[in-house]
Amino acid sequence: MSNPTLVKNLGTIDRLVRAFLAELCILIAFFWVGRAWQMVLYLLAVVMVFQAATGVCGFYNLIGRNTCERIKRKDKKLVVVTAVLIVLVAGAGSFSSAIMTKNILKGDLASIEVPYNLTLLSTEQDLRNESISQYEMLNTSLGAFNKKYSDYEPFAVKFDEKFQGDMTNVSTIVKASRQDIFTGLLSDAHARLAVGKSLLQSIKKRDSLG
Repeated sequence: MSNPTLVKNLGTIDRLVRAFLAELCILIAFFWVGRAWQMVLYLLAVVMVFQAATGVCGFYNLIGRNTCERIKRKDKKLVVVTAVLIVLVAGAGSFSSAIMTKNILKGDLASIEVPYNLTLLSTEQDLRNESISQYEMLNTSLGAFNKKYSDYEPFAVKFDEKFQGDMTNVSTIVKASRQDIFTGLLSDAHARLAVGKSLLQSIKKRDSLG
């Protein structure tokens, strides 16, 4: 006697839709979200791949739904077209996601570099008030960057083992420079910040983010 929970109840369209949605979940998880959401999306993808492969949906069993008879099981044309679409989406989606997330990262790095460079310039010229103002802008931008990328690594830096460590060092340097800037020790602050600037440049060069 067959297990009722393993009785096929998904028609061809339902199975193909699940395969397509699983692919989207994988693309989003790999390119666009942090680790917490990655686990959720990968789990959803596994469930949908299982359903697409076996033709069994537990939820459909609970509500008594069965779509097997709603389309010819031997509709090979539909299967081929969907398979081609899935391959195209995988290729185009991966390529476009890699480019788009890289450009977003470059823009976010630029949002740090602009106030960083202005802070360096102000401290070099011994302009205390300007240094304080630019430092506050830098601190705000860097905080927003760290909040966004502490749990998320876009594809451009996903395999860069030094990225998180370098950004942590930059944050430490900026934080340590605060007292020097606010007490007027601008030459000391400039020397510290110059080290952080070199780290940012290393990231950009290493990961082709220039």
